[in-house]
Amino acid sequence: MKPGLLLAMFLLLAAALAGCSQAATEYDQSEGMAPEAAMAPAAVGMSAEAAVAKEAVRSVPVMPQDGGRAAAAPAPAPAPAAATGGDFAVPSYQQIQAAVAAQDRIIVRTVGMTLVVSQVAQVVDDIGRVARDLGGWVVSSDRGSKHAGFIAIRVPAQALEDAVRQLRQLAVEVESESSTSQDVTDEYVDSNSRLRSLRATEAALLELLGQSTDVESALLVREELSKVQTEIESLLGRIKYLEQTAAFSLINVDLRLAPQPLAVDAGADRTFSVGQDGRFRAYFTPPEGLEDFTFTWDFGDGTEPVSGSGYAPTTQPGQKVTATVNHFYGDDRDSPYIVQLEIRGTGPAGVVEGADTLIATVTRVPTIEVFAGESRRVTAGEAVEYRGSFTRPEGLRDIQYQWDFGDGNAPVVGIPEPGATNATALHAYADHRPQPYDVTLTVTAQSDAGQVEGFGYLSVEVIEAQGLVIAGWSAGDTARTATRALSIVAQGVGTLLIWLAIFSPVWLGAAAIAYGIIRWRRYRGRCHPAPPMQPPAPTDNAPPAVS
Repeated sequence: MKPGLLLAMFLLLAAALAGCSQAATEYDQSEGMAPEAAMAPAAVGMSAEAAVAKEAVRSVPVMPQDGGRAAAAPAPAPAPAAATGGDFAVPSYQQIQAAVAAQDRIIVRTVGMTLVVSQVAQVVDDIGRVARDLGGWVVSSDRGSKHAGFIAIRVPAQALEDAVRQLRQLAVEVESESSTSQDVTDEYVDSNSRLRSLRATEAALLELLGQSTDVESALLVREELSKVQTEIESLLGRIKYLEQTAAFSLINVDLRLAPQPLAVDAGADRTFSVGQDGRFRAYFTPPEGLEDFTFTWDFGDGTEPVSGSGYAPTTQPGQKVTATVNHFYGDDRDSPYIVQLEIRGTGPAGVVEGADTLIATVTRVPTIEVFAGESRRVTAGEAVEYRGSFTRPEGLRDIQYQWDFGDGNAPVVGIPEPGATNATALHAYADHRPQPYDVTLTVTAQSDAGQVEGFGYLSVEVIEAQGLVIAGWSAGDTARTATRALSIVAQGVGTLLIWLAIFSPVWLGAAAIAYGIIRWRRYRGRCHPAPPMQPPAPTDNAPPAVS
C-alpha cells in the first residue's frame, strides 16, 4: 500500500469524525444514497487485480437506513408493510417512530396483573381482542391448563390505562396488579447521536473506498467499513427496541380459575387445658370430579400453620373428613384463639375452596386433691364405713365420687351435698385373703376445660371371722393353729419325698455300684485264696533262738 494513500485515508477518517454532525445531516438529506464516487468505474491506470478487488468491495451491501433503504441503492425502497403477531397486526416501524415522536419523554412502562376469572380460555381470547381494538397485538399466550393461563400483550402507551381498566372488567377478582416505568430518554438521544456519527464515518469510508487504487487499500477500507456497519446494525436494533417498548407498553397477565364454594365444617368451639393435646379434623362435601384436596389449619397462637392432604370418606354419601391433626396450646394468656381452616380441591371439574373457623378457649384446669383414709384391717363379713375427703376448687360443677373396693363388686357411686367435701360408703368383704385389697376413691367434676378427676388410695386387710371363745381360749384359733402345724409337717414330708423322687436315679445308681464292688471282691477271694503267711527269716544280728 502506498504511504501517501494510507495517510490520506486516516486524515479523511479524522475529518469525518470531527464533522460527524454536518456529514450526518448531508447524509440524511441524500436519503442514504452512497456518493457517486462509489458507483464510478475504476480509475485510469488501475491494475486488473485492483479492479477485481474493488468490484468485490462495491458488491458488499451497505446497512439499511431509516425506511429500509440501502446506502448503495440508486433509489429509496418503499416503507415496509405492517407485520402480524398472531391474529393481530403489528404496527410498522414508521408508525412506531411517529408514536415515539409524539412523546415528550421516552418512557417504557410494563404492567403485571394476576386475574381470577371464570373461564381461562375465554378470557385469553377477550384480552387479545382488547389489544387488537386498542391498536396493539398479542406477544405470547398459554392456555394449556384449565385452571390457569398466561397472556402478554402490547398496547399503545397512550392507551395503557384504558387497557388495564378493560382487563379488570374481565376478572372476577383482581388478585394483584403492579406497574413499572423506566425513563430511557437519555439513552435514546445518545444512541441516535452515536448512530449519526457512525453513518458519517460510513459515508467517509465509502468515499475513500471509491478512491482506492490497489487491492490492499481496498481491503483495508472494506475491513473498517464492516466494523462500522456492525456497530450501526447493533445500535439500530437497540434504538428500535427502545422505540417499540416506549410506543407500545407491555402487559403480562396471569390467569387463575375462580374456585367454586365448598361447604366446610371445622366443628364446634372447643375448650382445652394448658398443655392438653387437642385433635382437630373437619368435614366437607365436594362436588363430583374432584380428586386432590389440601387443607391448612391455623391455630391462632402464632405457631406455623399445619398443612396436609389426607382425607377419607364417611358414612354420609359424598361427605369426606380430613386427616386428624394434633395441636396443644402451651399458654392461656391470649385465650381465646381463633382457629382457621382452609380447604382447596382441584380436578377435572374445576377448583373449589372453602373455609371455616372455630374458637379455642384455653384455661388452666383446677386440681382436685383426694384423701381416701388410712389403711385399715377389717374382718370378713363385717360391714365397715369408709370415709374420704377431697378439695373443691372454684369453677367445678356436677361433682360425684366413686368407691372401688377391689373385690370385684360394683363400685359405690355417690353425689356429695352442695358444698360438702367428704365421700362415704358402707362395704363388707365376704372373704379374707393373705394379701390386702386395694381401694380407690375417684372424684370427678366438670369444668370449662372439660372433665376433671382426682384419685385417693388405701389398702384393706381382711381377716377371717373368729369362732367360739372360752376364757380366752378359742376353739377356732386352736383348730386353725393345729391345722397350720399339720399342714407344715405335711408340706415338709411332701417336700422330702419329692426330693427323694427327683434324686432316685442317683441313689439307685450308687447302690448298684456299691453292690457290684462287694460281689466282685467276694468272687475274687474264692477263686484266688491268699497264701499262708511265713515267719520272717532270721538275720545275722538277730539273737539266737531260745530252745
